Amino acid sequence: MSLSCDVLIIGSGMGGMCAAALLANEGCKVLVAERLHRIGGRCSSFKSQGFICTTGVIGVELGGAVEEVFSRVHADFPVRPAGPVHYLIQGKPYEVPPRGGLKRLLSAASEDAGEIERVLHAFLQVQEGLEPTTGLSLREWLLRYTENETILGIFQTMVSATLLVNADEVPASEYFGFIKRLGGISSFGFCAEGSRALPNALARRIGELGGAIWKGSSVKRILSDKGVVRGALVSSREGEVEVSAKIVISNAGPRKTVTLSGKEHFGRDYLMELERKVRPAPVMVLQIAAEEPLIDYPALMVTGARRINALYQPTMVCPELAPAGKHLLLAGGGPRSSLPPFDKKREVEICLQDLEDLMPGFKMRAKVLTAGFYHGRWPGMHCWPGNDLPQKTPIENLYNVGDGVKPAGTTGLPSVAASALAVVKDVKMRM
Repeated sequence: MSLSCDVLIIGSGMGGMCAAALLANEGCKVLVAERLHRIGGRCSSFKSQGFICTTGVIGVELGGAVEEVFSRVHADFPVRPAGPVHYLIQGKPYEVPPRGGLKRLLSAASEDAGEIERVLHAFLQVQEGLEPTTGLSLREWLLRYTENETILGIFQTMVSATLLVNADEVPASEYFGFIKRLGGISSFGFCAEGSRALPNALARRIGELGGAIWKGSSVKRILSDKGVVRGALVSSREGEVEVSAKIVISNAGPRKTVTLSGKEHFGRDYLMELERKVRPAPVMVLQIAAEEPLIDYPALMVTGARRINALYQPTMVCPELAPAGKHLLLAGGGPRSSLPPFDKKREVEICLQDLEDLMPGFKMRAKVLTAGFYHGRWPGMHCWPGNDLPQKTPIENLYNVGDGVKPAGTTGLPSVAASALAVVKDVKMRM
């Protein structure tokens, strides 16, 4: 059995779904092949004891690349604003304004006006074009201006909660690229149907535009001829199908793309970069049921804890995520080293200890629904920030999208949407 399309998308994670919707909106005949029986990948939801839990994505940035994709394709953007972010510093919460947020945080962490001014001036110099010394981690760069552990802890929280590695693991240059892209504290929100609402909205739009999504259909091999992609073999419910396509876009991660295509079709340099750069960024997420709100805010960034870096209480904005009268709390965290091996049981135990310290009586007041440790083949992100491969592969018309090929200065869900926007721009020029 065989069929043809303009664009074959491998995987229905948000990178693949964004690319599919954008290209369908351009008039391309699009087919998405998804091996699971649900779409969305780490941007999906499932029910646990009446609560709508996430497979990964929690908050959704407003006004960024994700919302841009939805606007371009005229899809519903089902996100409710969550209000301002708060930081917990030395046991006290501080609201972070959209502008002047850094000074606010530094002032909460230090009474030394000279120290605050020194750090602010260093940031200003970077914003004006004085790049940090190559090779310095963010923590190493900060130690040039302060040894205040509370200030250092604020940046550790920022980095581990957003870039999913630690402040001593991320290059200072990559962190500042991320800050420059944001232009300040970005606003975010939650989906009342859970994170699955995002890929579902794109799926509806893809269908309206004549595209197709095959769930339960695994790509067995990417086909190419003389260095040019020509489609893939797909195992579907109807049997094995040879799908001919002018463009193939993989949302399976760079390593899987190479495996499906065959290493022999990639040059030595690309394979060396793959081995050197592609290492997963781990993340922990505990999903917690409670009879009452456990914090006073939809989102609270946590400084000074051993593992927990952020608490999200989406039911303050979207009560539909929990049974009537109950609340859902999500606690995010990361290990002290982003490199394996990991003692997952011990890491989760430390997270639980953090939660008891942060919310005395936690064990009596709440129930853990799930304790997820995302790494390896199902990571927080496929690549550490600053280690991404290009979206283009050595095989002509074969692309990667997702968080293994993030554009510089992006992370998380916005990064996968940004990767799709970049790929679609190139595909449009070719087609």
